[in-house]
Amino acid sequence: PTNEVADVIRPGGLANVKAPRIQRVLAEVRDATSDVPYDLAFLGALPLEEAKSWLVGLPGIGPKTAALVLLFGFGRPALPVDTHVFRVATRLGLLPPKTDVVRAHALLEASLAPEEVYPFHVELIRHGREVCHARRPACEACPLTDVCAYYREVVSRTPVPRGARRVATAISDPTAWREQLLHGALPPK
Repeated sequence: PTNEVADVIRPGGLANVKAPRIQRVLAEVRDATSDVPYDLAFLGALPLEEAKSWLVGLPGIGPKTAALVLLFGFGRPALPVDTHVFRVATRLGLLPPKTDVVRAHALLEASLAPEEVYPFHVELIRHGREVCHARRPACEACPLTDVCAYYREVVSRTPVPRGARRVATAISDPTAWREQLLHGALPPK
């Protein structure tokens, strides 16, 4: 029953809204997987874009949830862009100004090799939680200030020259930067 689902998921917030949505999605999955009800294993064999499209076709499933299912459920290189990933990527200048979160999924995922998607996702979340906070980023503790557009423009007040691109492709060696972000100095605990 819906109220029992709501009770189970209540710690996650918005239980009364999410419970009926979860039930609707499960009904759709059951109907779409009638051979083996509720078995999503076929998503592991579909081309990545088809798997994403199938998931996003379910009611209430957006690109972030689809990417989460594919990345964590199937080990597929789909990049979930949550609030931390979006904030950190935007501040670093990895996204063009005014990019919305839906477009950010495609832009960021396309810039990563498949084996980089998982560590990129995990480390940007970690960096966003521990250093690059929403309201008051701890720039003084950040190992990425030398490549960070936010630090350059807001904290150190170094204006970007007119006509210059704000995105991280302006970094002299983007490969080294990406390696630093993925495998280099991590934020303090």
